[in-house]
Amino acid sequence: MKLLNRVRGTAEYLVADFNNPITARLFFRAMLLLTFFKVAILWAFSHSVMNYHHITLPRSFFGRMVFAPALLAESNVNILFGISLVFLILAFFLRPHYATTLIFFWLTFNLYIVYLPFASGADLVLFMLALWFVPVASRPAFNSETLNILQKACFNTGMVFAKLQVAFIYLISGWDKLTSETWRSGDGIDYVTHLGSLFNPQFDGAFDDPSVQLFLSWVTILFELSFAILVWFDRTRIPVIITGVFFHLF
Repeated sequence: MKLLNRVRGTAEYLVADFNNPITARLFFRAMLLLTFFKVAILWAFSHSVMNYHHITLPRSFFGRMVFAPALLAESNVNILFGISLVFLILAFFLRPHYATTLIFFWLTFNLYIVYLPFASGADLVLFMLALWFVPVASRPAFNSETLNILQKACFNTGMVFAKLQVAFIYLISGWDKLTSETWRSGDGIDYVTHLGSLFNPQFDGAFDDPSVQLFLSWVTILFELSFAILVWFDRTRIPVIITGVFFHLF
């Protein structure tokens, strides 16, 4: 009986209304803004990438359509990046539309293909979040009651998958560090502080003490593991997100 009630509650949650539409729009705009700065900053570097990265042309018409932006980058990367920036600006100021979210996913996927030799987990996460956000749009609205219910279900399901994506990122990262002797011993922080691309030189020497490195390693592990749990509860969600912002800025 309890299981049946939970199933009913989940179904009602998915189809009753668009859950947190303002939050969804803000998150989508944040992804657009992130992609805008990513494209703008990496524009100059993209020429070097394309000198060594050859994208094979798919044989099928569908494949050509899917990889069209990446293939355009191989011909003229300036055109792709210019069009991308214009689209991202327009999409930022417009309300999310199915066409907008679909094109955004298409773009992030192709940017991942373009930067594949140098892509990181962050690039993969971006286009996966863009995938979950394809149905997270409320326009155009449907007059049909059946289509309206389906639209709400797709919207809310996309949001759930996006939330799970973020939670699992922290959970897997925290678990990976927990099972790593390098992080449990504090050496992980020591490695980071010696990477010029990751460490702020203004703090040079501030974290050389092994006890400080051990403390920061375990703070990182515990935060990532606890974030994946605490972010689901109303009382702890805002504090843990604020902590996360400062954690990443640090």
